[in-house]
Amino acid sequence: MRVIIVGMGGIGTQLAKDLSQRVNMELVLIDANEEKCEDLSRDFDALVLHGDGTELELLNKADARNSDALVATTESDALNTVVGMMAKKLNVLKIVVKLNDVNLRTACKEIGIDYIISPTISAATEISSILHGYDILDFSLLIRGGTRLIELSPGDTAGKKIKDINLPEGSLIISIIRENSAVVPEGKSEILEDDILLILAESEKILEKLKDIFGELKKARRTKENHQQI
Repeated sequence: MRVIIVGMGGIGTQLAKDLSQRVNMELVLIDANEEKCEDLSRDFDALVLHGDGTELELLNKADARNSDALVATTESDALNTVVGMMAKKLNVLKIVVKLNDVNLRTACKEIGIDYIISPTISAATEISSILHGYDILDFSLLIRGGTRLIELSPGDTAGKKIKDINLPEGSLIISIIRENSAVVPEGKSEILEDDILLILAESEKILEKLKDIFGELKKARRTKENHQQI
């Protein structure tokens, strides 16, 4: 798997460390800080490029067209959005963008970026829960057990009620993010086009079934076919 990481701050560097431990993983690391790039070259067995990840020339040098995924984790939401937009134009199959401002999520969705993480919002929610006396679930325990918490767009299920969706055994819709608020779903809850669904999947096999149900695999196949035609 070939992955490009743009922005080697705390999240980008930790991601590179995690991915570098996996077999058959080819990493390309991009950062605007030349000194940091020198350090990365020493620390990682990866192609390290110094420059602006929003520049088409640099992304071509990184061979983005033939990469499986691109992750934008710079400290700027605007830059991450532009990097995601450029990656979309280059038909990168999987694009992940880090955003601190949830208001930019809609803009990213409109340009076709479906994988968005908001660490600042997640951290604030956890801290608020702690202050109010709630225990926080360590999701690493779930991950070590094979369970995944994923975020999916409604896709083909928009307009349907949850009770009418044939979810595979071992999966559960635990929340719907709607207009920047979390909604606890019920069987009668209707899924809207702009909703974001948080779903627990017991295994990678179930995750693939969910992506097929919500249209993610179909969209990925279309993108891959377009990628091959270019």
